[in-house]
Amino acid sequence: MIKNYLVSVYNKEEGYKDEYGAFAEGDLKFIKSKFVDIQPYSTELLLKDYGYNIEVSSRIFDEIDDDIKIGTILQYKDEQYEVRKIINWDDYREVMCYGI
Repeated sequence: MIKNYLVSVYNKEEGYKDEYGAFAEGDLKFIKSKFVDIQPYSTELLLKDYGYNIEVSSRIFDEIDDDIKIGTILQYKDEQYEVRKIINWDDYREVMCYGI
């Protein structure tokens, strides 16, 4: 696996109620940077390959990492990807993402 894309990993912090009782979304918290392999992918291919009907635009190959989970934001240069599905294998995983 060629890991030639340096991405920044962000997780959303929990939302909270402000002093007026209104719900405020949590901020993105930087976790770390890491090298991964990013490839174009599609909802149609995900459905054909794995049977999941989730809107995706890219897939990322990476070693198994507990910091990346559903909802994690990965940023590469000025592009951001939201993790939609994770498929674990023995020593790596495929992370299905949607460009936001």
